[in-house]
Amino acid sequence: MPPTTNKGLLPMRPVPNTCHGPSASSSSAYSHDTGIEPDNFGPGARRPSTANPLRVACCAGNCLPLRRHQKHPFPVDDDDEGEFSEDMSELAIEEEKRASVYEASKRRASLGRRLRRASLTLIRGIGRRDRRSSEPAVDYDDYRPTTAHSTWNRLLQATPFRHPRTSHGERSVLETIHSPFKSTFPELPVPGHGFAPPIIPQNTGAAAKAAAAMQNEYLAFTRQHYLSTDEFNDRESGIGIAVTSGEAGDDIKMGEDFTVARVNFISELPRELSIQILAYLDAAQLGAASQVSRLWNQVIQDPYIWRQSFLREKTHTYATSLPVQPGVGAGVPALRPGNDWQNIYRAREELDRRWKSGAQARAIYLNGHLDSIYCLQFDENKIITGSRDKTIRIWDMRTQQCRLVIGPPEVVNETSILFDPNGKPIHYASSLDNHRSNPSVPVTVSFPVHHKASILCLQYDDDILVTGSSDSTCIVYSVKSGYRPVRRLQCHTAAVLDLAFDEKHIVTCSKDITICVWDRETGSLIKQLRGHTGPVNSVQLRGNTIVSCSGDFSVRLWNIDSAKTIREFAGHTKGLACSQFSEDGKYIASAGSDKVIRIWDANTGECIRDIPAHDNLVRSLHFDSVSGRLISGSYDTDIKVFDVETGEQILNFPRWHASWVLSAKCDYRRIISTGQDPKILIMDFGADVPEIQLLESARKYEVACDAGFI
Repeated sequence: MPPTTNKGLLPMRPVPNTCHGPSASSSSAYSHDTGIEPDNFGPGARRPSTANPLRVACCAGNCLPLRRHQKHPFPVDDDDEGEFSEDMSELAIEEEKRASVYEASKRRASLGRRLRRASLTLIRGIGRRDRRSSEPAVDYDDYRPTTAHSTWNRLLQATPFRHPRTSHGERSVLETIHSPFKSTFPELPVPGHGFAPPIIPQNTGAAAKAAAAMQNEYLAFTRQHYLSTDEFNDRESGIGIAVTSGEAGDDIKMGEDFTVARVNFISELPRELSIQILAYLDAAQLGAASQVSRLWNQVIQDPYIWRQSFLREKTHTYATSLPVQPGVGAGVPALRPGNDWQNIYRAREELDRRWKSGAQARAIYLNGHLDSIYCLQFDENKIITGSRDKTIRIWDMRTQQCRLVIGPPEVVNETSILFDPNGKPIHYASSLDNHRSNPSVPVTVSFPVHHKASILCLQYDDDILVTGSSDSTCIVYSVKSGYRPVRRLQCHTAAVLDLAFDEKHIVTCSKDITICVWDRETGSLIKQLRGHTGPVNSVQLRGNTIVSCSGDFSVRLWNIDSAKTIREFAGHTKGLACSQFSEDGKYIASAGSDKVIRIWDANTGECIRDIPAHDNLVRSLHFDSVSGRLISGSYDTDIKVFDVETGEQILNFPRWHASWVLSAKCDYRRIISTGQDPKILIMDFGADVPEIQLLESARKYEVACDAGFI
């Protein structure tokens, strides 16, 4: 409100001969506030070169106190002159105090902000100097703003240092030290050098932010530089070596380009070392590496590389104690000098691919038996089958021809065992379209020791063949002497339903609900195991342990030495027809009339997996411990392949037999099954695979020359 006295309101007329400058709160007053007392303005006082002299004069006049004016701003009476002068003096003093307090507080706040900005920039500039190099001095005067309203002008007035002028009236410039930033007037702040202040851009609102950001950049740069240099490291003692945690590396910019050294080691290293390195690649990686250059391709053709890669990648097993050994008929050929390991690897890769798809298995039927074929076993060279027609027949795997028929004399001496009524051989191979091929007329033989009933089970190795029959006996044959009988095993009182043997024992099971353990060398009975309450339909042998399954719904684990049950596996709801023991003795598979396959942990007795498998009784199981495949055959005429690890069905071959499937087994290349229809079904996944024969072991000569059978 207007000032008052005891006479009333003071008139608010403009003061004559007075230059009204800007108020203390205006932006102009802020930009002209230099912190210098008004009395310092004189003829020799130096002002900014571009300042308006008229405006400066006006400001100087306005800064003088009111007592310097010779005339009153408006007329007064003589009686009131003394009182009025006193009032005006008091008002002037009070107004001057308020202005000085306001200006002092404003000056302190402004000065603090400027000093903080200057200190950040100075720290930033001093820290980023590269003391190892310098460049010519740059006169920053050309780039600094010269208006009185500039940030530089305010910073100049707020800081205690000054640039002395030379005799030519220009500021002396110290030679600047090289800075990582460009020496042009920047849109970003430029750090000071020596005693020179920093250069701050005109858009002062972001100056502090930019200075802080650049300081953070500098700290990250110096930290990375310090970690990467060992200038001050004592390499002998380890003093000065920076040890950082995993979090410290996160501060380094992820976008920085770190150059990776690329060296053609094939050309630099000796050939032997290159071969050793490349041998760690698999087939796909070797194929890619062979395209790098002609030199790489030449080195990769070395057989040693492919042999080592094949033996490493293709000898893994699912449930065996050792990797697949070369030359044992499991798809890994014997280690011979002339092996083409690259083509061996290629053939195996294609074979594995066909197993996964299942679409390219070629089906071949072998004809010759006159009744149901209950049992079979095969290898790369031969197939041996046993039938309800009381005969045992040996087939050549490669030619698919029958080579030998063993049976009682009343059977093998009949012409019908070799020819049909039209005089054509009954032994031949046929395809799905009934096209006949490879007819044969096998040798027939009858020994004094022979079976008089159906052949229900068999097993062989390189030395012996053992068969079990409905006549309740087993016969041991010598393979190396042309399958001549060695001895008969007789103890059971009913049909021998299954058998198994190893290097020490022969184990048989029977409809008489017992299990017999025989000495392989002498044929003497060692133990008779009792515990099942129904026919024992299947046995398997692993070391000192036997697994059996029965029509009493149970699976049992036996110890041969104690002749007692170790563990009983309960879970099936109907009678069991078949069981399998993994080669390492860890897993048991069982199945039967409840149509479900169960996988058991042999050590704990836990049922690992239930697999609803078929629509009818599961008659046959085969556990391939190398590949982890489980082959099942059922009375529903289907053959299925399951993954033991997951329980998932991999392949299905529905109704490839005309009737019940009685036996189904597999190796690395084939599934072979037999059924109530008197045919042997061969599903060959390796048919037409180039160089598939390279996967086979060396063909073993069948020692039957003495008898002249094969």
